[in-house]
Amino acid sequence: MTLTGRERELDQLAAKAAAAHAGRGGAVVVCGESGAGKTTFVEEFVRGLPDGTRVLWGACDPLSTPRPLGPLRDLAHGLSAATRRQLVESTQPYDIFVSVFEELRSVPSVLVLDDLQWADQGTLDLCRFLLRRAAQSSLLTIGILRDDEVSVTHPLRGLLGDVARSPHAHSLTVPPLSVGTVAALAADRDVDAVWLHRITGGNAFFVCEMLDHDCSDGADLPTTVRDAILARTADLDATAWDLLQLLTCAPGAIGDRLLIGLGVTLPALRALDQAKLIRRDARGVAFRHDLCRRAIASVIPPGAEPGLHRRFIDVLDADRDPAVLTHHALGAGDTTLVATAAAEAGRAAARAGAHTQACEFFQIALRHGGLPADATEAELLELLAAEYYLTDRLADAINACRRAMLLRRAMGSALGVSANHHALAVYEWYSGNRVAADGHAADAVAALDDAAMQENSAHRVQLGHALAMQAYLAVQASHVDDAHRTLLRARDIVAATGDADLSVRVELIGHYCAILRGDDDARLRLLAVLASAPRHIDETYSSGYTNLTYFDVEQRRLGPAGDLLGESIPLMVEHDLPICRMVQLGSRSRWGLLTGDWDAALADADAVLDAPSAPLARVWPLLIRGLVTLRRTGADTGDIDEAWELASRFGEMIRVLPAACALAERTWLTGVPEPRLQRCDALLDAAPITGLEWARGELLTWCRRLGAHPPDRDVAGVAEPYALLLDGRFDAAAAAFERLSTPYDAALAMLDAGAAASTRRALDVVDRLGADAVAAKVRADLRAAGAAAVPGPRRATTLGNPAGLTSRQVDVLRLLADGLTNAELADRLFLSVKTVDHHVSAILTKLDVTKRRDAVRRARETGILT
Repeated sequence: MTLTGRERELDQLAAKAAAAHAGRGGAVVVCGESGAGKTTFVEEFVRGLPDGTRVLWGACDPLSTPRPLGPLRDLAHGLSAATRRQLVESTQPYDIFVSVFEELRSVPSVLVLDDLQWADQGTLDLCRFLLRRAAQSSLLTIGILRDDEVSVTHPLRGLLGDVARSPHAHSLTVPPLSVGTVAALAADRDVDAVWLHRITGGNAFFVCEMLDHDCSDGADLPTTVRDAILARTADLDATAWDLLQLLTCAPGAIGDRLLIGLGVTLPALRALDQAKLIRRDARGVAFRHDLCRRAIASVIPPGAEPGLHRRFIDVLDADRDPAVLTHHALGAGDTTLVATAAAEAGRAAARAGAHTQACEFFQIALRHGGLPADATEAELLELLAAEYYLTDRLADAINACRRAMLLRRAMGSALGVSANHHALAVYEWYSGNRVAADGHAADAVAALDDAAMQENSAHRVQLGHALAMQAYLAVQASHVDDAHRTLLRARDIVAATGDADLSVRVELIGHYCAILRGDDDARLRLLAVLASAPRHIDETYSSGYTNLTYFDVEQRRLGPAGDLLGESIPLMVEHDLPICRMVQLGSRSRWGLLTGDWDAALADADAVLDAPSAPLARVWPLLIRGLVTLRRTGADTGDIDEAWELASRFGEMIRVLPAACALAERTWLTGVPEPRLQRCDALLDAAPITGLEWARGELLTWCRRLGAHPPDRDVAGVAEPYALLLDGRFDAAAAAFERLSTPYDAALAMLDAGAAASTRRALDVVDRLGADAVAAKVRADLRAAGAAAVPGPRRATTLGNPAGLTSRQVDVLRLLADGLTNAELADRLFLSVKTVDHHVSAILTKLDVTKRRDAVRRARETGILT
């Protein structure tokens, strides 16, 4: 009945199903307020599917802490034995997701996930995983959610953003019933349809409830609906009421196998069914609507809930879900059971990739689980700290780890003390507290150094990890020789213990050292290690991607960096490694700034800065946002100062030197003195040369532009384009920057030349980049110097770039006009052929043409090319 007036939406859903049946899968999110009829709408759609379509239906529960992959566990009976085994035994969510997708992709299938507003993090990650692969499958995923319960910070926002951006998915809102529809439903009842529509807002559930109870004008909606539901309980006996009360304590439905154990009788089920209070689905018996549950819960006698929850605990079997058991243990006030069940649920959530829920379960175990033994409490705190870290709650991670450290010290556990020092070194470094990180790394070694080599293998392996952390921090400080010496000790431990995780970690750090030393083959060796990673990438391998992309950008391997970032960032999303994803987004924002794609750079920077990201991830985005705004408008947002302070907290020259360059550029552009630049000489003297050739060269060049660097000063240890600049070979430097595809650096080199022709070329570049404040300064300087002719801004048609091409795409388009092939373009721009293919494809799409020569013609017509 509630489908009246929703035929258009039903047709839209049917069209998506037909596309999936033809091998072009997708996803639909069905939204609406509570009572809008979303589930009934999807049920009607499912009934109309072609024969042979596989339908799997799962739902999320209104638990205080959601069950990890709860909907998937509900529908597991419809999956193969292999997939069910993965669901039970796998320690990595990625394996589960792959197994589900492989099972559903080839046969026309519809996967329905109801009440997503209560979903756990793992279920949302599953949805995003399936969405990214939708186009290559026959799977249609339908999510049902109450959009009025999804706040701005709700975890669902990430999934909804993916749906909005995907060409294979869309949101479908179940609309309220119209006045005409309400009038049709009222039929011959003595009800004012206009009044009923107004008072219910067209909510299908409310409308039906009001009509079923012949409610008339003048009734108050909330009370009326509640009373309408409770009116159905008037003739129920004690057994039926007992079942109603049990249902209010159940986390969703009561499964068939529990009904007998709970003492539920057939007459009670029949009575509630006839009263239209319950429904049956694949999960068991549940309230017909959540509003029914709320109405009944409001009249349960005080003190009744603990006994009801205890009855559930008594009948749950050995295969009980620890998340459900935690729910009932909390309700029953059983602190001993809370401790064990919540800890088990937390571990299961972590394995499922539901790190937010894992935090909540470990918190419950610690807060409500009585007083566990010191060893148990320390382990829970360490697990909680690790989950806090993965969810970017670094302050909480540090606090939990410190509490665990006190317990390990009291227990006399050298192994535990070292492990906590090691973890704190990681957390403090990500938090921007380099001094504290160094201290904890040293203490992690000291805790074991005297006895570890004589102790068991676990002690030796932990010492190896502590040494690896020291070496890693030395790499970040560009102290490559120190890192190499420390790694020698760690390699001895690898040889003695054969520990695989330590071996990979030590090998990766060794490759970082070689890359910073200029070993061209080290990058390939590192990529080979990453290619050998298990299917479920953990932190060890993800750090390989994070560090390699970071070093690639800072050492201007921009073509390979862009390709690798395009591969690695989606991997971080798939494997639920948000900290690594944020750091890599920061590197990509830096890449976009260097290559002239400033809009994309700002988008990445904002994605990091608008999220609760770690300080480590924020240095580049702050610099990028501050610099782009400065170059475009001349305004100082304060971001550059914040980036400087943050980089100074790390004290690592690979971060500090670029931040100093930003201070210098601001002074050059605005003329406002910057006293902190007096430290530049000291910074350059203190900075090692190895691995910092580009950062040193950039800062020396800015000092020269500001008149703070004597021409005869030694310029050893700088990258070639900057060496050319400092040697006064401006045209050669500009050409070198152009080969790197760093247009802004090339324009600055042209300006340094001071020749009229070079200045005109530079202004053309900065105009195209949208660096209006820079262009205004250059033109003002020319006028002040008495220039006879000051080049005007580029034509508005060119500046506007109506096709929306990025600056990099304009560079590619210019070379297309010269008739170059993609391979020749790649060689000229120092990009991979694959990256050039992407750029050419984007150009053709934006210019709405299919041929390269047509793209060039259209660009000239619109003024993009002159």
